Parts: sequence; structure tokens; C-alpha cells
Amino acid sequence: MNGLFRNDFFLPSSSPLLPEEKGRTGRILFFLVLASFLLKLLYLVPGMGEPEIYLRPDSPTYLAPARSLLYDLTYSTGAGTGEAALHRTPLYPCFLALCLGISGGSLFFVAAVSALLSSLTLIPLYLAARMFLPEKYALFAAILFLLQPTVFAVFPLVTSDTFFLLLVTLVLYLYSRFLRERSLSFLLWSALFASLAVLTRPLMLFWGFPAVFVLFLLPRFPLKKKVLFSFLFLLIFLLPPVLWIFRNHSHGGGWRIDAVSADTSMHNVSTFESRRNGIPAYILREQYIREAEEAFRNEPEKYASKSARLSFHEARLVRTMKEHPFSYFLLHFRPEVLLPDGAAFFENLRLTRPGRNTWDIINRKGILAGIRHYFGGNLLLPLAASPLFLLAGFVLLFAAGGVLVCLWKKSYFTVLLFLLFCEYFLFMTGPVAMPRYQLPALPFFCILAAGFTQFCRETFRKRKEEKKDASSAKGEE
Repeated sequence: MNGLFRNDFFLPSSSPLLPEEKGRTGRILFFLVLASFLLKLLYLVPGMGEPEIYLRPDSPTYLAPARSLLYDLTYSTGAGTGEAALHRTPLYPCFLALCLGISGGSLFFVAAVSALLSSLTLIPLYLAARMFLPEKYALFAAILFLLQPTVFAVFPLVTSDTFFLLLVTLVLYLYSRFLRERSLSFLLWSALFASLAVLTRPLMLFWGFPAVFVLFLLPRFPLKKKVLFSFLFLLIFLLPPVLWIFRNHSHGGGWRIDAVSADTSMHNVSTFESRRNGIPAYILREQYIREAEEAFRNEPEKYASKSARLSFHEARLVRTMKEHPFSYFLLHFRPEVLLPDGAAFFENLRLTRPGRNTWDIINRKGILAGIRHYFGGNLLLPLAASPLFLLAGFVLLFAAGGVLVCLWKKSYFTVLLFLLFCEYFLFMTGPVAMPRYQLPALPFFCILAAGFTQFCRETFRKRKEEKKDASSAKGEE
């Protein structure tokens, strides 16, 4: 069988896109991207008069340095403050500054450009799918991605997720192309875009090391090339983030790529403790903040630097991990992160309002209780959008089927790519499980789902032909 489930991992053709299909596929892709863009613009219509609905609690941490870049070309905590911004890595705020500068500060324009970026993601996704699948199934993978409700829910938000998703999908294509063709240029391009992804969301920071591990497992590839390619890959991948870490250290932030680690620590610990004792996580976070402020007041010299204050918050997470290592580790595997982002989907349409602490309900009482709480018992809205949500469930179910078939067929490299481009992103987010954290895993989920669809169709066709041949043989007897 061709595609995902071959033992040698890839289609046997010498080119990811055969010459005779380039023109036809190019036209189909163009219309898919156009259709996606127009649908997303239509989705933005309810927010035209109130683009502030696209802001989330972490949006100001991106907007402040973006406005500082526009005001005085410095990456600061705000326009004219002169205080170096440490909270976020720079790439998405630079993108925001560009959009805000062009549009005169319009958040709606930012959402429209994000709609374009989200739609353009279909191109590298299709090209990545062609590394594994025939043309029609690669297009099917792109269509599955186009219709994912979480993609629609997240693209307008003033967060780095959509920008990060495009970069990760480019890395998926380029890295898969390298594995297939063993070309150094594709590996180095994948390293560059992965490095840019780190400067968008540090979640990607450790991704390069398992990527090198997969490279070393390549069969029929000289060891000297593996060592050289790995060195060059890590050099390009790590150099920009390391330079940014040095920049943060020089401004008192310690050896960190950003200062989000303190917020992440509080969220992870509060989520963990909330599951254990039933106290809402937001109450626990408020308690941690009060304790930190008291410690900073009592020992001002000890906590004079920004780095020391960040370390105080991080130390709580380290203690929790030491005291409950197994329980804390298990919270990295949470099905909640795979739920479609129905809340943001409806909030962007101004059909519901945020701020109900729904995730605290989910953490303490489960998914169904959270859904009833969010919609106030009125399930007409989720029922109306149920086809999209069922499609999201179809992708996850068939992707899981694809992984199982890969194991059965001993297509272990495909399983490794599943770990590299799906499980890595789901695991690294930690105990805080939010639906938008699934976004970087969705492209390969869609490829796996399309591959499993191909497997089911070909298996059914083969059995049908075998029955027909058996019936013909009986008739001749």
C-alpha cells in the first residue's frame, strides 16, 4: 500500500508533486485558500464593530511591545517606558507592530491578516501531505484542516497561535521533505523556520533535539552525514533563541528566553492543586500572587532583580513536581486539550461571553459539567454547530486509527513523526489544557486521518474484489 503505512515510509515517486498534477493541483489549492479566506472574513463580520472581542488575557503582553516598536523602535513594556520587555519572544509582537502600523492601530485589520495567514497554512499542509499520500487524499487532508472549528475559533485572536501554526506547518513540510530526499537544504530551511517558531512561542525550544534523534534513525544514510547534518541543523535552530536569551539576561531577566515561565508555573501548579483539593484554580493563583508580593516586600534585597522574582514563582512548580512527580506527570496527558474550542468559536460571533471560569469547572467536575456551565444549560448553540464539532471528532478518531495501523504495518517512522509533530506539542503545554494548544498538532492529525481514510477505502475495495473473484471461481466450478 502507498502512503503513510509503507515500511519505507514515503511514496516511491521521486518528486513530492508530479509534473502532470502541478497545474491542476495549483488551481485547486488556490481556490481552497481563497474559499478559506472568504469564509474566515465572513466569520469576522460580527466583530467589525467590536474587535476588542478578539482580545484575551495574554493579548496585552503582545500588544505592549508591539506599540513600543511603533512609538520609539524599542522592544519595551510600553510606549515610551524605556523598560525592556521580557515577557514575550519578539516575532509575533513584530508582526503585530507591522499590522498596526499599516492600519493605524486597527485590531480588525490584525484579525483579517491572521485570516490570510491561517488560509495560507493550507499550502504547506498539502505539500506535507503529498510526502505521504496520493493527490486526492492530500487534498482531503487540506479540506479537513480548513473546516476545523478550533482553527476558526483561534485565528482572529490577538495571540501568537495562528502565526505559530503557519511556521510549524512549514517545518512539517520541509522536515518531511528532507527525510524523503535526504537533502541538506530542506533540513536547514526546516531548522530556520523552527527557530523562528521558537521566537514566536518558546514551546518549540526543545523540539530540535527529538528531530535530530529521528535524523539519526534514518536507514541507509552515512553516519558522517548524520553528524554533520545534525550539527548544522542545531546551529541554525539554536542560534537565534540563544542570542535572545543573552539579550534577556543583559536586561536582568536571567538565562530565560521569556518571562512567561512564572505565569506558566502558577497556572500549572494551580491547575494541579485544583484537581487535588477542589479549590478553583483562579482563587489559588490569586493566593500565590499575594504570597509572592508579601515575600518581595519582606526581602526586597533578595528579590530586587526581575530574575529573582521569576525564580520565586518557578520554585513553587519545582517543589510540586518533587512532591507529586507521578501525579503531575499524568496531568500532561489530558483529553481536554483535544476538545474543539467551542467557547471561542461562539464568543467571536458574539453569541456568548467569556469570563465564566469554565475551565475551572472542567478541571474539577469534568467536561460535561463545564459545557453545561458555559452554555447555562442551553445546548441549542452547540447542537447547531455539531457538524463542525463532529468533523473535529472524526479527525481525531481517524488519526488515532492511522497511528494504530502504522504500528501494525511497522511504519515506525510515521509513528515517530506523530510523536514529533503531535504529541510533542500536546505534552509540552503541561497540565493547563486549552483547546487552542492543539493547533500545532492539527496538520499532522489531518494527514493521519486522510491516510486512514485511504487505508479503509482500499481495504474495503480489496475485500470486495476478493469476494467477487471467489464468487466467479465458484460459478466456473
